[in-house]
Amino acid sequence: MKIVWSDAAIGRMTAPGRYVAPARFGTDPNSADESWSVVLEFEKLDRGTARFLVETAPHHLLQSGVTFEMYAGRTLAAIVSVI
Repeated sequence: MKIVWSDAAIGRMTAPGRYVAPARFGTDPNSADESWSVVLEFEKLDRGTARFLVETAPHHLLQSGVTFEMYAGRTLAAIVSVI
């Protein structure tokens, strides 16, 4: 997957690394107000893998073509595109 970090987050990230944060999926109309904890594992700052923190998450949202946003509190930390 491709990861684009916000300016606020990029200074704190180092590769390889791991980032766990709430993610919002705009592609799922049933979860407009829901967020799910996602674990990013990356070897390079712009590439990595993602998985949900819990088994009961909607795993179908981590399929090719999906884009989601990850947050640090209310601040956008990263935009992730599944490729």
